[in-house]
Amino acid sequence: MFRLRFVPDNTKIKFMRGRILGLVVSAVLSTASIILFFYPGLNYGIDFKGGISIEARTSGPADVSALRSKINGLGLGEAQLQSFGSDRDVLIRLERQPGGEEAQQKAVESVRATLLKDFPGTELRSVEAVGATVSGELFQSGMIALGLALVAMLIYIWFRFEWQFGVGAVTTLVLDVTKTVGFFALTGLEFNLTAIAALLTLI
Repeated sequence: MFRLRFVPDNTKIKFMRGRILGLVVSAVLSTASIILFFYPGLNYGIDFKGGISIEARTSGPADVSALRSKINGLGLGEAQLQSFGSDRDVLIRLERQPGGEEAQQKAVESVRATLLKDFPGTELRSVEAVGATVSGELFQSGMIALGLALVAMLIYIWFRFEWQFGVGAVTTLVLDVTKTVGFFALTGLEFNLTAIAALLTLI
C-alpha cells in the first residue's frame, strides 16, 4: 500500500544545535529593548500621560485629514484622529493642556466651536479628560498586573510540572514581553491600556 511520506523515517533534526546562538540573540534583543524603554522611551497614550479624548460624529462621512488640519490649527498640540465604528465617527485625542481643569474645558470648547463652524452638524458624543494622577495610577496598576500574571504562571507551572519548567517558562515570557515593549519603543506606536492587555495576552 502506497503511503505518502513528507518526512523520511528515522529523520533526525538537531534542533538544539543552535540553542546557544538563539539564547544570545534573544538576550541581546531583550537588552536592546530595555535600553529603548528608557531612551527614547515609549509613546504613552492618554491613558498613561493624561489628556483629552473626544468622540465626535459628523453629519456625513468624516474627512479625517480636514478635521486634523483644523484641530491642529488651534494651538492645542498635535491632535491624533482615527475613525472607528461607522464612517461618521471620529476619535480625537489631545495632549493634556498646561493648567488645571479650566484649561482642559477651554480646549474642549475650542474644539467644539471649530467643529460646529467648519463641519456643521457635528456632534460631540463623549468627552473624557484623564489627569496626571489618574494616568500614573493606571500605569502602576498595569505594571502590577503584568508582574502578578508572571508570578501566577510561575506558581502554576511549578506545582503542575517541576520548578525548572516554571523558571524556564517565565524567563522566556520575560524575554518575549521585553521584546514586545522594545517594538513599541522602536516604532513609536502608542502605548496605552490596550497595549497592556496585549502583553497580558502574551503572558
